[in-house]
Amino acid sequence: MEIDFDPPDASANFPGTPLQQSGTYAAVLRSFGCHSAVADIRSDGARLARARILVRGIGPLRLAWVPRGPVWAHGVARADQSRALAALPRAAPWCALWAMGGDAGGARRGLPVARGGNVAELDLTQGEQLRRSAQHGKWRNRLKRAETAGLSITAAPLELPRDAVLLARERAQRRARGYAALPHAFLERWQNIAPQDTLLLTAKDGGAPVAFMLFLLHTPTATYHLGWSGERGRATGAHGLLLWRASQELAARGYHRLDLGHADPQRTPGITRFKLGAGAAPRALGATTLCL
Repeated sequence: MEIDFDPPDASANFPGTPLQQSGTYAAVLRSFGCHSAVADIRSDGARLARARILVRGIGPLRLAWVPRGPVWAHGVARADQSRALAALPRAAPWCALWAMGGDAGGARRGLPVARGGNVAELDLTQGEQLRRSAQHGKWRNRLKRAETAGLSITAAPLELPRDAVLLARERAQRRARGYAALPHAFLERWQNIAPQDTLLLTAKDGGAPVAFMLFLLHTPTATYHLGWSGERGRATGAHGLLLWRASQELAARGYHRLDLGHADPQRTPGITRFKLGAGAAPRALGATTLCL
């Protein structure tokens, strides 16, 4: 097994790459001063996996974090995954305490420091009729009502400062509801680094915004990032319509998967019902493990 820490196509995303293993995500964190590295894991010349590693100093320690990685090629055996995970720290050009993320796969020794969970994912490779039929009945009925509510939908890349007023509404919503999300400074850096790799869908009623959803694009996957809905948006079911239109747009562009984020029926039952009702399937993530 060979591990290359200097692959020639270091900016490319491996198929199935989640947001946290994308090249743009690493570039954004580098802009905040975090060091990153890329490692390709090969066997007999065939690439088994790609890992993006974020390296930070914590006092006298160096932490190498592989968030939601490595990303494996299709069909890699669990035994090969375990061998690769054991070999990765030994092959690194620096010594560190390693934190392997929830998508690492394979059996690995270490101390679990964060529990696993589930993410909700929409399969965009299916045709429109199949994707619509995968929606739960009540969710699909609400979508039908939203489609006849007279809302207009626009889709475009995020543009700042033009769209700052929408982000301000989401920020106020976040404070009022007390949920956590990446700071808007992350989004501003993303937009500066990859201005075309965002998709902003806005629902308007009479020309006034009533809801929006923003997605980050990392081909061939897209990830829901944040959204906002006002009173009129909630009354018309605008978010369901926005998500449906986003899935249509992304599928037409050739994206394979839409990651809707965590699905936790205990902590966020309403949001989880919304995601799964849209036809998303839950996928289990393993625990994050510390190892040397």
